[in-house]
Amino acid sequence: MANEYDDLRQLKDQAQGDFTTEIDYAYQTRRGLGEDIVREISAVKGEPQWMLDFRLKALDTFMKLPMPTWGADLGLLNFEEFYYFMRSTERKARTWEEVPGAIKDTFERLGIPEAERRYLAGVETQMDSEAVYSSLKAEWEQHGIIFVDMDTAVREYPDLVREHISTVVPIGDNKFAALNSAFWSGGSFVYVPQGVNVEIPLQAYFRINAQNLGQFERTIIIADEGSNVHYIEGCFLAGARVRTSQGEKNIEEIVPADQVLTHEGRWRSVYHTMRRPYGGKIYTLRYYGDSSQALRVTEEHPLLVVKRRRRHERNKVFEPQWLPAAEVAVGDYLVIPVRKPVQRQAAPAVMVTVRPQGARDPIPRQVIFPQEPDFYRLLGYYFAEGHISNEHYLTLSFSAQETEYLADAEALLARYGRKSPLTNAEYQGGRTLVLCSTELARAFAYEFGSTIADKHVPDWVLDAEPELLKAFVCGLWRGDGSYDAHKNMFRFSSISRNIAYAFRDALLRLGIAASVNFSQRHPPRQPMYTIVIASPYNAVFGAFVGQAAPAGQWGGSPFHIDENYLYVPIRSVSVEEMETEVYNFSVEQDESYVCEGVVSHNCTAPQYSTWALHTGVIEIFVKKGAHARYTTIQNWSRNVYNLVTQRAVVEEDGSMTWVDGNLGSGITMKYPAVVLRGPRARGEVLSIAFAGDGQHYDAGAKAIHLAPHTTSLITSKSISKGQGRSGFRGLVRVVPGAIGAQSKVTCDALLLDPESRSDTYPYIDVSEDEAQIEHEATVSKISEDQLFYLMSRGLSEKEASAMIVNGFLEPFVKELPMEYAVELNRLIALQMEGTVG
Repeated sequence: MANEYDDLRQLKDQAQGDFTTEIDYAYQTRRGLGEDIVREISAVKGEPQWMLDFRLKALDTFMKLPMPTWGADLGLLNFEEFYYFMRSTERKARTWEEVPGAIKDTFERLGIPEAERRYLAGVETQMDSEAVYSSLKAEWEQHGIIFVDMDTAVREYPDLVREHISTVVPIGDNKFAALNSAFWSGGSFVYVPQGVNVEIPLQAYFRINAQNLGQFERTIIIADEGSNVHYIEGCFLAGARVRTSQGEKNIEEIVPADQVLTHEGRWRSVYHTMRRPYGGKIYTLRYYGDSSQALRVTEEHPLLVVKRRRRHERNKVFEPQWLPAAEVAVGDYLVIPVRKPVQRQAAPAVMVTVRPQGARDPIPRQVIFPQEPDFYRLLGYYFAEGHISNEHYLTLSFSAQETEYLADAEALLARYGRKSPLTNAEYQGGRTLVLCSTELARAFAYEFGSTIADKHVPDWVLDAEPELLKAFVCGLWRGDGSYDAHKNMFRFSSISRNIAYAFRDALLRLGIAASVNFSQRHPPRQPMYTIVIASPYNAVFGAFVGQAAPAGQWGGSPFHIDENYLYVPIRSVSVEEMETEVYNFSVEQDESYVCEGVVSHNCTAPQYSTWALHTGVIEIFVKKGAHARYTTIQNWSRNVYNLVTQRAVVEEDGSMTWVDGNLGSGITMKYPAVVLRGPRARGEVLSIAFAGDGQHYDAGAKAIHLAPHTTSLITSKSISKGQGRSGFRGLVRVVPGAIGAQSKVTCDALLLDPESRSDTYPYIDVSEDEAQIEHEATVSKISEDQLFYLMSRGLSEKEASAMIVNGFLEPFVKELPMEYAVELNRLIALQMEGTVG
C-alpha cells in the first residue's frame, strides 16, 4: 500500500503576513553564537544529557566548517546578529482556547484555526523558536500515530529520536546542517505505524515574528510500511466599499482578478480573498474630506497614517507609516492616493474597438478619440450633461442662461460629429443639443456609458496629460459645477458616485485638494455627492475653468496634498465589541488597497529592514514499499535567508517525491535529495523557483542511486524577472553495483525580461556501466510570436502571457491539491505582472 506524506506550507500572499505581533516573550537568549547559548537552550528545555552532547558536538562542527563559496552570495550573513532562541509562551497549549491571546490572534489572522476546523487531522503551529499549539484528532491517536513537536518527541519518545536524528542528514553534512543541529528548536516529529491510513491532512505552520531571529526547526518523518498520511506545512466588515477599476464593490464581493487601487495609486490585481469569524473590538474611523465614508476595521488592521505631531497644529512634515487601527487617534491623517497614470506610448489619438450590444450592425468598429483639449472638454460636458438615446442620438442639456457653454458645446459637437447638432427650443428653463450620429453615439455609449446610471470614466481619460485633464475638469464643472462668490467656494455636484470621484481623482492629479460631501435629497432620497475645492486652491482652479475668483486667504484648510497623497485628518474614533465575520484580500505587488476612500494594507513573516535566518533540516524515512510525498511552498519575506537541508532515504520498492516551490525570501539555497538505498526504489523531485528583483534562488536536487534498478526523475522549472536570479544545482550519482539505474534530469528556465538571469550547474557521476542517464536544459522567454498568436484569438496580452506561464508550470501545478494549485497560479500571476518581453 502506498504511503503518501505531503508537507504543504500553506500558501499565503506575502503581505498578508506582513505584520508583527506585540508579544511579551517569556524567554529569549542574548544575541549571537556561543557555547553558553547552546547550554542555555538545552537547560531551558530541560533536555537529557545526550541531547546537550549532541548540540555541543554540532556547535564545534559548525565552527570548523567553512562557509560555502558557491551558490548565492552569503557574504553579508553575520551569525552574531541573530537571536537563536525565543519562547513566546511558557507552555504549549493542547486546545486552541489555551493559546495566549496575542499569539492566537496572529494565527487566526493567518487562517490556521479555520483550516483545522474544516479539514485537518491535526495542526502544529510554531511562533519563532517553539511550538505554541498542537492538536491531533482522537481517531488518529487511537491508531498509534505520533504527531508532536520535536521538544515533546525528545521528552516522550527519546529512543525513536536518538535512533533517527542526523542519520539522514549528518551533523557535518554542511555548515547550516551543523548550525541547525546545535540550535534546533521546534519542528515536527511524525510517526505513522504500519498499515495506518490517514485520509485527511496533518498541518504544521511556522512563523517568524521577531526581528533578527534565527529559526531552526527540525523535522523527522517516519512513515512505516503500508501507512498513508497527508501533511501540510503551513479586515474589514462586510459592506466596506473597495475602489476597483469597475467602480466600488463591497469587500465581500471582491474576487481574484479584480483590479483595485493601491497606495501607489495604481491598479493591481487581487489574487486571494479571505473571510473569517471574528470576535473582539471593531474600530470605526471617520475623517474630514469625505462625509460618506466610515472605516470599520478590526483593531490590528494596518492603515497608512501620518501621526499628528502637535494636537492643535497642522503638520509641516508628512511621512506616512503603517499603523494598526488601535494606534490611530483623532487628528491623525489618513491618506488618499493620487492616481499614477499608466505609462502609454504618446499618440495623437486613442483607438477604441466598439462592439455594440444588441445593435443592428453587430460588426466591431474602430473609433478614434483625439487626444486634444477640445475633445476632453466635450467629454466633460457629456459626463455632466449628456446621454445617449436609441443608440443614434447624443444629447447635451444646459440651462438656457448658459449661452456661452451652449455655444461651445454646439461647436464641439459639430466638429467631432462632422455635422451640426439640432438645437431645441427652450423648455422649462433648459435647452438641449441633439447630434444625430450613430457612429459617435455608439462609441460614447460603449466607452463611457449611456446614462447617469451606467456612466464610467475610463483610465485613459484620467491618465491623460495635465492640459487634457484640465479641459476635462473644465467641461465637467461647466455642466454640474457652481461658484458661490459670497463664500468664494467652487463646487461640483453629481448623483453619480463614479463621476464625482473621477472629478476628485482628476483634481488630485492636478495638485488640488478637495473634499467630498454626501447628502440624500428628500424626496426621493436620491444621493448627492458634492466636491468642494479647498479654499487655498480656488485661484488655481478658477484659472483653468474660466471663472474669475479671488485668491483664497483662509489658511486653515485641514488637508495637505503632495505628488503621492491627499492627507485627511481623522475627526472621530469609536470602539465596540462585536461577534461578526471580517474580510480581507491579497493584492499583487503593492499589497494594499483603497477601502472606504483611504489606504489599507493587506493583513508570513513581517517585513523588517534587517535580515532573519531560517535554517531547517528535514529527515524522511521511507520504509519498504511505502510512498512518501513532501510538498513545500515557501513564501518567506524578502529579508529572510532560507538555507535548508532536506533529504530522504528510500528502502526497497519505496517511493519518495519532493514537490518544492520557492517564491519568497531574499536568498534561498535548498537541494531536496533522495537516497535510493533499496532495490527498485524510486525518487522524484519536482521544483519551481520564481526570482524577482533582489532575489537569488540557488536550488536544485540530488539523487543518489545505491541499489539496482532504482529510478529518479528530476524536473526543475524556474522563472526570473528584473534583477532576479535563479539557478539549478543538481547531482545524480550512480555507485558501482547499482545496475539498471535510470535517471532523467530536465531543467527549464523562463526569462521574463532581458535583465533576468538563469544558471544551470548539473553534476553527473556514474560508476556503473549498466545505467541510463538523461539530462536536458532549456532557456526561453515569452516571445512576441507567442503573444501575437494568442492575442489574435481574442486574448489580452495579460491573459496570453499568463497562459504561456501556466503552461510552463503545468507539470508542477498538477501535483498540488486543487486549492493550493489555484493559490499558486494566483501568486505566479501577480509575480509576473507587467513583465512580458
